Amino acid sequence: MAGLADKVSEFVAGNEFDKLPPEVVEAAKAAFLDCVGVALAGSDEDSARICGALAQQESRVGEATVIGQGFRTSATLAALCNGTSAHALDFDHSFLMGQPTAGLIPAVLTMGETLGASGRNVLAAYVAGFEVVARLARSIPQLSSTAHWHATSSLGAVGAAACCAGLAGLDAAGVRNALGIAVSMASGTVWNFATMTKPLHSGLAAQNGILAARLAARGFTSSPAALEDGKGLFDCFARGIDCDVTPFESLGHSFDLTGIGISVKPYPCGGLTHTAVDAVLELRQEGLRAGQLDSMRVGVTPHVFELIKNVPPANGIEAKFSMPYILARALVDGALVLDTFTDEAAAEPQVRQVAERIVMELGAGLVEEADGGRPAEVTVNLVDGGQLHRRMDYSRGRPQKPMTPAELREKFDACAARALEPERSRQVADLIGGLERRESVRGLCEILGGSK
Repeated sequence: MAGLADKVSEFVAGNEFDKLPPEVVEAAKAAFLDCVGVALAGSDEDSARICGALAQQESRVGEATVIGQGFRTSATLAALCNGTSAHALDFDHSFLMGQPTAGLIPAVLTMGETLGASGRNVLAAYVAGFEVVARLARSIPQLSSTAHWHATSSLGAVGAAACCAGLAGLDAAGVRNALGIAVSMASGTVWNFATMTKPLHSGLAAQNGILAARLAARGFTSSPAALEDGKGLFDCFARGIDCDVTPFESLGHSFDLTGIGISVKPYPCGGLTHTAVDAVLELRQEGLRAGQLDSMRVGVTPHVFELIKNVPPANGIEAKFSMPYILARALVDGALVLDTFTDEAAAEPQVRQVAERIVMELGAGLVEEADGGRPAEVTVNLVDGGQLHRRMDYSRGRPQKPMTPAELREKFDACAARALEPERSRQVADLIGGLERRESVRGLCEILGGSK
């Protein structure tokens, strides 16, 4: 598509809160609540703490809040910390390409704090960045599965730059420069899954988005063709992959945030496992217990088989991506919660014994659907010779099976409790619920610093 960078830049520069449909505003606020809650919980994870320690060492400029860690630092370092926190537990919501919001909201919230931006402008900036990332994701659907780039970072950096450039009030030329700068910053491979570097990807996306926008605001230039079809981002990141930029034709006229929708995670582990988790939990609700299990075979799609581990985990981080452990936990406990994925929990002998009887394999004919469907088939062989079978095509939390507002709030409360007292948690939820009425997001950010 000729002039793609111009089209994207003009959309971002011209995007305003008053142009957003009410349902898009509500979806954006729901995304904020989910992301902020998960970031509060993730702020105590080792990956987030390490980033926090680095930020304290690198800068004493207190212009932005580090979520859940009780100090302020520079905007770029705060964004690095906050983006890492938002993805540290792998509990953040996803889109077709992965988990974009973990980089976008930390970027726009941090940038908004430094600018004293209104809630309206912050929401509008997030929507603009999300729509840019969504169109990129739909243009390169095989970016992660075939090219092995983690789109949360490689595309997320571009979206974060769009967020921050729009929030900073850059004109179309300035936005275009910010996007081009971000393309050169983007990176992140899927081979770092099940390590601290996976959540670092969203931290880098947030940090790079702010840095790109700040550089562009000061006259820093970049190639005007950085987003053109067949050049720039597409040629570098999707070399040899068929790309289709027609999704950009509807940019500014429809919204993927509601038209396709985000998938909110009910379980704090790799989303590629969730369809199988739902199948096992459903069988458990019907009476299956770990003591009845002789063996379990789990058929999955090629993308899941390639990225999810098929062996018991060595630690809590690996546990989030170990299919045998995750399904053993679901069968033993009947739930997957934050404490399911600690080092201690991953080492529990009873669960490991069950996990040794679970094997993941390529499912015959199982393929991922364009709408996010990720089928999984679970076959259970019982000790008494019987057999159970269950197939799931969509996991709970996806637009086809959305979580209720009460479930979303319950998730937020559980996450926020890791960093905030209950009253402060309620204040955050209330502030986000009325974010469009806030003259500045600084009060929200101050609370998010943490009180524990």
